[in-house]
Amino acid sequence: MNFIPLFFICLKMYSFMYTQELAYFLYNFEKILKSRRENPGTKQVIYMDKTGLRFIFYLGVDILFLLYCIYLLSDESTWLPGFFLLSISILEAYAVRARVYGTYLIHQAGYAYATLWFRYLMTFLSLYVLLRLFKG
Repeated sequence: MNFIPLFFICLKMYSFMYTQELAYFLYNFEKILKSRRENPGTKQVIYMDKTGLRFIFYLGVDILFLLYCIYLLSDESTWLPGFFLLSISILEAYAVRARVYGTYLIHQAGYAYATLWFRYLMTFLSLYVLLRLFKG
């Protein structure tokens, strides 16, 4: 059971290295969904390469991370680390999506991603809690 935090530590490091690419992928995914809703009768062909499949896998595992945080909330001895991890994840996503001043940069293509100092802070906080869970 202690190796589940180690798995999520590896994923947080992956997320830290590819934050801008993940934001670009989500931006394009939102555009695809929006165009599909506007034109329901047309067929769309979407080409996925290895990078796109890797980001889809990461998004699925990110949902598993949120479910793991909820699982930690259900146990009396681990509810506090679960609450910290869940609130850190929520604050990280909210700060960039709500365009909190100083926490995001806007790329020329139009998508927003977290600044370097904000990524360092949120990754450090998440890794600290996950390492404490891994330690036992």
